[in-house]
Amino acid sequence: MTASPSDHHRPAAGAPSAPDHPAISLRAVTKDFGPGVKGLDEVSLDIAPGSITVLLGLSGSGKSTLLRHLNGLQRPTRGRIEVLGEAVGELPGPALRRLRREIGMIFQDFGLVGAMSVLENVCTGRLGSLRGPRMGLIMYPRAVRLEALEQLERVGLADRAHQRADTLSGGQQQRVAIARSLMQHPRILLADEPVASLDPVSSRQILDLLQRLREEDGLTVVTALHQVDLALDLADRVIGLRGGRVVLDRSTTGLSPRDAARIYESVATPTTEEMESLTDMSTLTAARR
Repeated sequence: MTASPSDHHRPAAGAPSAPDHPAISLRAVTKDFGPGVKGLDEVSLDIAPGSITVLLGLSGSGKSTLLRHLNGLQRPTRGRIEVLGEAVGELPGPALRRLRREIGMIFQDFGLVGAMSVLENVCTGRLGSLRGPRMGLIMYPRAVRLEALEQLERVGLADRAHQRADTLSGGQQQRVAIARSLMQHPRILLADEPVASLDPVSSRQILDLLQRLREEDGLTVVTALHQVDLALDLADRVIGLRGGRVVLDRSTTGLSPRDAARIYESVATPTTEEMESLTDMSTLTAARR
């Protein structure tokens, strides 16, 4: 039986809910940008399949650098990164391109082509698995166009399919960008400050959408945020970065708004007392083994 487009976002029947191996694993990952400048500094951590992890930290703390290492846009100076069982920093070009098809990425600035229709922007998410260029919507296979419509329905924008992308609001454009990523049928979704340029209502809508997609598709989500309150609502786990180093790593379960504010302060100016009281040291110790 041929699968319908809707089957693409259904978890496989009988699939294990907690696989033994992490979706993402980093061991002593360091990125040198020059003398005395480290984008990442001895970062070691594991990220479980199907989880939502938020990276917190000031600008320049290493959040975006870490995300770019996970899909091979940057390669570490030292250390090892495994994503879906593949050593990202060691993959040749064709193998890296295949892996990237399973890693969706959304950005603060959306990355849409404004003059193109919403539907065509979503179709471009399938370019990695199609041969040859596509000049115009009609050049995409009918099955791709139908699935693009379905993905737009999932993000609540099917009625805007033939509208120019640059006529949408910021929140709508980010939903289009998410639909485009879903066309890859990703197992991992990376998001770099996806709500930084959005109003509070749109921000909540985008994060609610990410939570729903995690549940429906079993996605592993890693996103960089600045807002601690949004991080607590979204994430299973918060990782704080400062100067490229992991300074905080703990579950959000039972975390109060007051503690959340202290976590963000400790990311900015960590003290020994805060580190001991707020950091789950057992998690860090296990990650560094």
